[in-house]
Amino acid sequence: MSTKNGFNYLFLKRFAHLLHVFVPFSRLSLNVHHPDERIYSHPLIIVLLILINEGILQYIIYIVGLIPSEYYVELSKPLDKRDFTVFRWLIVRSFGFVALNAFLKSLSTFLSSILYVKWRARLILYLHSFYFTQNRYYHLSNTTQQNQNRPNDENIPAYENYSIQTIEVSENDQETVDYMPTSTTQSSLSSLNPPIDNPDQRITQDVDLLCRTLSIIIPLILISPFTIAYYSYLTWKVTGYYGPLSIILYFVIWTCINKVFISAVSRTIFRQNICEGNFRFLHAQIRTHNEPIAFYNGGPFEHQRFDNYFVKTLVPLLYRRTIQEFFLSLSTNLFDYIGSILSYLLLALAIFVFHFYDKVSSDELVKIISQTSFKTMYLIYRFSQLNDLTDKLTIIAANTHRVQAFVEYMKTIDIIWSERRLDRLIQQNEALTIKNLSYSTPNNSRHILMKNLNLTLDQGQRLLITGDSGIGKTSLFRVLHSIWPVNIHGSFSYDTAHAFLLPQRPYFTNQSLYDELSYPDIKNAPTTARQTQIEQLLSEWNLLHIVEHVESSVFTCPKYAWQDLLSPGELQRLSFIRLLFRLSSQETSRINLVFLDEITSSLDVDTEMKMYNYLVERNLTLISIGHRESLRKYHQLDLKLFKNGQYSIEHL
Repeated sequence: MSTKNGFNYLFLKRFAHLLHVFVPFSRLSLNVHHPDERIYSHPLIIVLLILINEGILQYIIYIVGLIPSEYYVELSKPLDKRDFTVFRWLIVRSFGFVALNAFLKSLSTFLSSILYVKWRARLILYLHSFYFTQNRYYHLSNTTQQNQNRPNDENIPAYENYSIQTIEVSENDQETVDYMPTSTTQSSLSSLNPPIDNPDQRITQDVDLLCRTLSIIIPLILISPFTIAYYSYLTWKVTGYYGPLSIILYFVIWTCINKVFISAVSRTIFRQNICEGNFRFLHAQIRTHNEPIAFYNGGPFEHQRFDNYFVKTLVPLLYRRTIQEFFLSLSTNLFDYIGSILSYLLLALAIFVFHFYDKVSSDELVKIISQTSFKTMYLIYRFSQLNDLTDKLTIIAANTHRVQAFVEYMKTIDIIWSERRLDRLIQQNEALTIKNLSYSTPNNSRHILMKNLNLTLDQGQRLLITGDSGIGKTSLFRVLHSIWPVNIHGSFSYDTAHAFLLPQRPYFTNQSLYDELSYPDIKNAPTTARQTQIEQLLSEWNLLHIVEHVESSVFTCPKYAWQDLLSPGELQRLSFIRLLFRLSSQETSRINLVFLDEITSSLDVDTEMKMYNYLVERNLTLISIGHRESLRKYHQLDLKLFKNGQYSIEHL
């Protein structure tokens, strides 16, 4: 197992990067990741409040720690010197300080919880600022899917991106492809090791564990330097320099021992999180594809597959972590209990070896021993508390590696290619221009999908893309929308602001019908007129019955995702209404170019005819992918794709 994800310099470096997100020290960065944040609720202010509260708490703890010695004095007085008024006041003060102690401890927990919420919010928004920009979520998800079932090798590259050079050959000769990694590739995607597993888990579970664990230990971390310095001084006054020096040396030596166990457990937790995420991903697949599995009667197969993964992959890691945590716990407990003996050894040295208290009366000695034991034991206790953080440090180290590695990966993804491919200069009467376009698949440069495509579509023209299944029809859409990280030859141009794509598998979540049909626009405000328009469209396309799932209101969210409530045909019709809703909107740019990826594959021929007639009547430029012969009559050109990047264009 790799040692780089342990408790080491790399952890400190990565944690320092995240610290700038948790507690930004620059005034200019106060509201970068949380625009609604006020200065009084800034994490730095909360940290300061925790430090002040802990300072007061430690003072109260010091007073409470000295109270038992006062009880010893009062209870051991002779009968003629006992004063019940003094004793009663001592009881009142004891209860008062104990109540204040409990309040301050609860306040410390409360402030830590507030800090957890602040830190998690800032870190989540920080990750989202990368994840949802420049299609990084697409590249990460596709990288994850490509590597989900691969061996657990941290050196597997996510993408292999090559520039391709095709050589023209005759139809009877075998085509050869020369390929070499480009400089862009070497500095970007192909060098990203390891591939990022389960981005959703890193954003949700790993961030939660990191922020929650860190917020729990922050009060102790903040106040420990002050309390240790103060009680070291008090111990020095009682025992001399050898007292605090021996305690500090004892802590340092044991910390070095624990560091070995912390690194081992941290690496195991890091690995376990990967496998737990994969296991959860497998169960999510069952939830998503439960119906086809039931049709296949695939329960026994999935049962065996899941049991095998859990028993052969997860269980060994769980046993390894259990054994490692046993030795870490043993080391931690030995430090705690030996430390309790050490405090009395220091007192014994002061009494028997250095004879500091030979001339003190027995009654006064009882009070001194009580106070001194409290001071030395509390100093050891503070070190013990730091030592007891070992289990939490393993969680912090593992999740820091996972979260910051995720950030580093997203920063390293080369997104410049998506900005430089699209030549936006097109003629006024043209909708799309493609010149000498050649490309291959992202992870296999030998698999050429297109070679020297030249195509020009005028406004209002309609193109049908056909070919065998898997030949690369949808891949052309991916290239034209710049979401595939491939180096291409040639260029293409169209006005992206006036283009829209309908995928074969529509995307719907559990939002209201208004939000679903407005997707991906986020600025449109709901109005009564829009509700009436949506209801008319639903009625026109025989979908008015779906409002029953939202209590007859297009602004109400359903209890379940639309993907689970509607059939594939209903989803494709609802996706088409999304296009119509966008076409009728006065607040969005007018669409004149529509990409259609088998949008009628789950529909009958009559509904297909109704859809295409609607689009043809509005003189839109259409680029359709499809297999049905019935689609040909709605288009003017047919781009047929063949193997090895070959193609033909014919008029219909």
